[in-house]
Amino acid sequence: MMFRCWGVFTLAFALSVGLLMSGCGTDHTQYRVVLASNDSGNIDAAVDGKTVVTNLAFGEASPGSGYLTVATGHHTIEIRPTGTTTDLVNSSVSAGQGRAYTFIVSGFVTPPNEGDPGIAVIVLTDDHSAAAGNSVKLRVAHVAPDLSTSLNVYIVPTGTDITGLSPTIPSLTYGQASLYRTPAAGSVEVIVTETTDQVPIIDQTFDLSAGQNRTVLLLDNGAGGGNLPSFVTLADLN
Repeated sequence: MMFRCWGVFTLAFALSVGLLMSGCGTDHTQYRVVLASNDSGNIDAAVDGKTVVTNLAFGEASPGSGYLTVATGHHTIEIRPTGTTTDLVNSSVSAGQGRAYTFIVSGFVTPPNEGDPGIAVIVLTDDHSAAAGNSVKLRVAHVAPDLSTSLNVYIVPTGTDITGLSPTIPSLTYGQASLYRTPAAGSVEVIVTETTDQVPIIDQTFDLSAGQNRTVLLLDNGAGGGNLPSFVTLADLN
């Protein structure tokens, strides 16, 4: 079973739902942290006052592969500019038993325009069950606040002309992750466009093997933003 989990939620709420997964101790929760805010500078993350992530840069995940582990139960998570004790985010979390999460720090510390999203943690629940047969599991998350609020995503065999095709993921909004899709293993192209046309904003090919699960994050392009997005790919399984 999969849950569609996205949004700029309070962590306490977001962690109260999730996906049971294999490979994690029944008294522990797995998690990783990704920085997708391009005006925060590098960050540290602390759990219950103990620093667990240090000097994380834009577009990076910690750990770089795999997950960190925390005991099941209630915890306090703080996101801070590296080397400071000033909290950008401070939330109480309830870590669900046997679950895995991706915490994405996104939005603006100083929003450039009225209505732009402030910095917050977007919580995704990760799927650690493999797709059947010669397939992969692939989802896309929109965590690029400088881009349009709503985008279309096409997941197609490499070289496919998307003209006239319906998007695989229509109207993906900021702070939202799609369900996992299950394309055939091999060379897969992910194309992102505005909802008003089919002109690619970003177009990238991924070579995937059967049994792999991947989360593709759509980010702004580095410090200062601007509509030049990039993808960050996270290995959820294999």
